This record gives sequence, structure tokens and C-alpha cells, in this order.
Amino acid sequence: MKQTANWTDEYLRQIDDCERRESRLTDWERNFIDSLRRQIEDGRAPTVKQIESLDKTWERVTARG
Repeated sequence: MKQTANWTDEYLRQIDDCERRESRLTDWERNFIDSLRRQIEDGRAPTVKQIESLDKTWERVTARG
């Protein structure tokens, strides 16, 4: 298992959670989530700002279950 698997798995789990609640996403968030998934799957680490945006989006869309 690659060393990067831990962070990628965690971010991809958050992205999956967001995608399962797509109706709660804004258009910007939907585009951001799609773009971030491609970036991570291409092996490129997200920036601090991207991680903060993902966390904020994930918190909001999963707050109601």
C-alpha cells in the first residue's frame, strides 16, 4: 500500500459522502467536488485551501444525516 493511500482514502470518502447528497450541493460545490476527485485520482495532493473547502462542504451536507 502506498504511503499516500491514507490521505487519499479519507478525502475520497468525504467526496463520496458529498456525492451521495448531491441534492444538497450548490453548483459550485458540485463542480469543486468533481474537480477535486479527478485531481486526487490523478495523484495530485489537494492544497490546504481545497482541503478546507472540502471539509466545510462535507460538514454542511452531512449535518442532517
